[in-house]
Amino acid sequence: MRFIATIGQLLLAGVALAQSNSSCSPSSSDAQVVEYGWALSYFLDRYYNQVPLNQTFLQSATNDSDAEYYPNFQGIQRLNRLGTRAVQQLGSKISGFTAPNCSFTFPNASSAESFVENALTLESTVAGAYIALAGYTQAPEVSFLWARLAAEHTAHAYYLASNLEDILFPANSSGLVPAYSPAYVLSSGSQKGKLGRYLGSCVSAPPAPCGQTLFIGPLGATLAPNVSASAAAASSASLSASATPSPSWAKRSLF
Repeated sequence: MRFIATIGQLLLAGVALAQSNSSCSPSSSDAQVVEYGWALSYFLDRYYNQVPLNQTFLQSATNDSDAEYYPNFQGIQRLNRLGTRAVQQLGSKISGFTAPNCSFTFPNASSAESFVENALTLESTVAGAYIALAGYTQAPEVSFLWARLAAEHTAHAYYLASNLEDILFPANSSGLVPAYSPAYVLSSGSQKGKLGRYLGSCVSAPPAPCGQTLFIGPLGATLAPNVSASAAAASSASLSASATPSPSWAKRSLF
C-alpha cells in the first residue's frame, strides 16, 4: 500500500509539473503579442530596404570616415533580417499567429544625413518598444526574445548616436532607457516613441498579462488590477512618454 501511495504521489507531482510547464510555454494568448513584435521588426527591415544603400550615398553623411556607415549598415540590415526571422520562428510555434499584412510608410530619407538620423530615432524607438513588450507575456521563451531584440536595437542606436551626439549619458538623467507601451507606439503623433503614422493599422496593441495594467515608469513597471483598457493605455503611454531617459539619443523628437 505504501508503494501504491508513493506512485500516486509521483503521478500527482508529474501532473503538477506538466501543468506548470504548460503554463510557461507560448500559447495562443501570445499570438497578438508576437504579431505586434513581428510588425516592429519587419518595419525596420523595410526601412533599411527602401533606400538602395551604397557607399557613394552614405559618404555624404557627417562623420562617415569614422563611422564606416556602409559596412555597418550592411551588418545592421542583416541583423534586422535575422530578428524578423526569429520572431517568425517563434510565431510558428503559437496557435493563431499570422504574420500581419502591413503596408508601411516611412520618414523622408532624401539624403544620407537624414537617413542616418531617422535610423537612430527608429532604432531607439523599437528598442524601447521591445523593452515594454517583455512585460506583456508570461512565457519565458517569448520574453527572452523581446529582451534579446531590445538589446540588439539598443546597440544599433548607441552606434548611431556615438557618431551624431556629443553627450550620450547626461549627468542629470532621472530614468533608465525608456520603454514604450504598445498602445503608445501605435498612436499617432511626432513625439518620441510613436510610430502609428508609419505602422498604420496592421496590428493592434496586445493586452497586458494577468488581466492587469502594466504601468511603465522611469525606473521600472508595476502591475495594477481593476483598470479599464482605455485607462491602461493612456496611463502606460503617459508614464512611458514622460519618463526622462538616460541616453540623450532617446530624447530626440520623432522626425
